[in-house]
Amino acid sequence: MINKIYTPTNEPMRVAAFMSGTGSIVRKILEFQKQHIIVQKDAKNPFYKSSYVTLNEVLDKVKKPLNELGVLIIFAPEMEGLRTILYDVDSDTKIEGFMKYVGANDAQKLLACNTYFRRGSLVLLLGLEDEDDDGNMASQPTPP
Repeated sequence: MINKIYTPTNEPMRVAAFMSGTGSIVRKILEFQKQHIIVQKDAKNPFYKSSYVTLNEVLDKVKKPLNELGVLIIFAPEMEGLRTILYDVDSDTKIEGFMKYVGANDAQKLLACNTYFRRGSLVLLLGLEDEDDDGNMASQPTPP
């Protein structure tokens, strides 16, 4: 049974905190952060002439160290958005975030959202350092 302190709602990226204590997910995320893992910008966005960190780069850097700590990464697409779960298999505790789909009205946009959200949610939940990447489009004003 998972011991929840807070359950997220289906709102844009909300992080849920769960049971703390020895062996919990919170302690394991701290151990992960002590490793000072750095993700490198490994791709270019030709439209905005910017660089960004790809999902593959993030997963390559974080998956093995998390798995070695007993933390499983779960991406769970839902009707309204993508839920990212960092689950501690030893203590049955988790941290999760939810990012709501915006403007994903066809399969291609939905897949792009999932890729972007998977990368972004891991960066947020794990406290990875990254600079503004291909979020240029998200910061552009929406035409009337």
